[in-house]
Amino acid sequence: MRRTNVVADTEPRESVGRGSGAVGAGGASDSLPPVTNEPGAAAGWYADPMRRYEHRYYNGREWTADVASGGQRFVDQLGLQPTGGAPDTATGTPPRSGSNAAATTAMVLGIVAVSIAWLPFLVVLGAIAAVLAIVFGAIGLRRSRVTGSGRSFAVAGLTTGVAALAAAVIGVVLTGTVLDVYDEYLNPAPNEVVVTSCELQGARATMTGEITNLSDRVADFSVLVGFVRPGTDNTHRTERVDVDDVAPGATSEFSAQSQVDLDDIGCIVVDVNGPLPFGIAVD
Repeated sequence: MRRTNVVADTEPRESVGRGSGAVGAGGASDSLPPVTNEPGAAAGWYADPMRRYEHRYYNGREWTADVASGGQRFVDQLGLQPTGGAPDTATGTPPRSGSNAAATTAMVLGIVAVSIAWLPFLVVLGAIAAVLAIVFGAIGLRRSRVTGSGRSFAVAGLTTGVAALAAAVIGVVLTGTVLDVYDEYLNPAPNEVVVTSCELQGARATMTGEITNLSDRVADFSVLVGFVRPGTDNTHRTERVDVDDVAPGATSEFSAQSQVDLDDIGCIVVDVNGPLPFGIAVD
């Protein structure tokens, strides 16, 4: 805001223009005076119809941004853009008409969006939050021109919203990768598995077996072995064994061991899966 210590050189006139657009010394109408050079609409200082300052200069054709309050002249940075409220006569600054909730909402949504948009499955929520951040950011940016507040929050919302949409591309790729990995785990290549031996030495049970890859591609398997009481399927202990890189039609041997509290032991194959998702057992 530029200010100069120059007292207005003319007392406010009674009115300018005519009809509903006239502005009296004691206040301002809801509409500006006509901008035509009608009789009685001479150039000079009048009560500010924008209600931001005490006086505003009328150049004989239209209102200007040259304003005055408390004997000091200013340049109204908002020009003829309407705002509500009364001027701050002490500082000559335009009033603020309220908070900018849209800008704040945009920033919060943008932060949430950029935090989760790259994550598998959460990418959907992140993308929605990103779009909303951009929408509210645009609204908040437009509103900041009126209220004078929230511009930085609106810009932050727009920036993080756009960044989150870019991150959502990564989220989509990662989601597809995770789904493929779990599908391979839950749907292993066709196979045939047999138990070749089951022994108990002291408290240690040992089982060996063979798995044959019946598919036409190299496959990885994860075999869940169960140690049970003889004649039952009630597992006392379980162990998982990875069998990797089994060629098409080939047979690979595997073994598993476990500490048990039984006098006799039986061995079974509980389940056969594909490779563990990211090396993590999900049993």
